[in-house]
Amino acid sequence: MTTQETAKTRFLEANGVSFGHRVIGEPNTTEPPLLLLNHFRSSIDLWDPLIVNGIAASGRQVISYDYAGVGHSSGDVRLSIKEFSADVIAFLTALLSSLPGSPTQVDILAFSMGGYVAQQVVLDNPDLVRKIVISGSGPSGSTGTLAALLSRPMTEVQSAIMTNPPQAQPIADSFFPTFIDTKDAANAWLGRIISARAGVVGKDGEPEFKSFLSGPPLNRLIEAYLKWDADPVPFSLLQTVQKDVLVTAGDNDLIVPTINTFALAKQLPRASFVMYPGSGHGHIFQYADFYVKQVTSFLAGEWPVPNWSFGTIRPQLGV
Repeated sequence: MTTQETAKTRFLEANGVSFGHRVIGEPNTTEPPLLLLNHFRSSIDLWDPLIVNGIAASGRQVISYDYAGVGHSSGDVRLSIKEFSADVIAFLTALLSSLPGSPTQVDILAFSMGGYVAQQVVLDNPDLVRKIVISGSGPSGSTGTLAALLSRPMTEVQSAIMTNPPQAQPIADSFFPTFIDTKDAANAWLGRIISARAGVVGKDGEPEFKSFLSGPPLNRLIEAYLKWDADPVPFSLLQTVQKDVLVTAGDNDLIVPTINTFALAKQLPRASFVMYPGSGHGHIFQYADFYVKQVTSFLAGEWPVPNWSFGTIRPQLGV
């Protein structure tokens, strides 16, 4: 089985971009592949192997993917989450027919900013998505008309995650609040993500390691991030999403306040919400083994699902 440490980096042309991606695990023609949508500034090199390999070991084929202008993908960083979504749809449209069994749908696991993209993708092309896992993320509109309902992270936390160039320790401290005794978990996570690809980078055609995004492209990413925060429309439309969704949060998330993640889950009519104790934004890495068990059981259809419908709307791609 290929793993986060060994999978080949592939490139696929779509929407005018060469998208860096990896296909991890064994082919599975009975279940759709699982697309991973990563967090703010992150590349496919920085996925935690405990999560990627754990899910792949359950029998799911996993696809990791770099956004345009980030990591191993070419082009400019997109200036809106809507454009990020259009890229994901174009990428999947080009990729899926080449996979064993030619699947027509994916499941999505989205972390942090990846959750923004996942929300927009399921609104833009609902037929492409079967189930969704969203972790450490929130709804749109937190600085716009919904500001009274949602919370904002502290300025110091935003500064830590947006500092240019990136500084690993402040990022880790934001993911794993030190006042709740998570220092060991933070250091273990950093060690895993930095070293996972060390055995293959620069060898046999593999590209060099791509760390957190920095330089002028980061400014474009920040613009897309902040536009989402000001736009109430996607949040309003989420009540029409007819998909099973698992939403998870740490009980003290400094980056995406936990109350915002709960508000996201409440807006999704078929969502389950799980809050992890003694953790923050990085709860999925702090409790990686348990998180993998929850994700795989949810995707396998072992969680309760309500049997009601809130109605549907037209796909929002191009709207």
